[in-house]
Amino acid sequence: MDILLWFLLSLVLFYYAIKLFLRYGLPWLMRRMIKRQQDRFGGFGEPANKRKEGDVDISGKNAARKKDDKDFGEYVDFEDIKE
Repeated sequence: MDILLWFLLSLVLFYYAIKLFLRYGLPWLMRRMIKRQQDRFGGFGEPANKRKEGDVDISGKNAARKKDDKDFGEYVDFEDIKE
């Protein structure tokens, strides 16, 4: 009889522990995770870059990537032939 009573009491305590966690713990945990992600990525509503309007940023990366297409090949114009 002691084992059955101990099992039922444990089951009721486990039920209330889960119920309290889902009511208070889970929302707190979700708020904490959302806050961390907002801090990591700059949050919502804030501009992604901190530049002032009208500022221009010129970098030389695009000039280094430009290909020399002079020796690439010859352009051939294809025509559809109706049979």
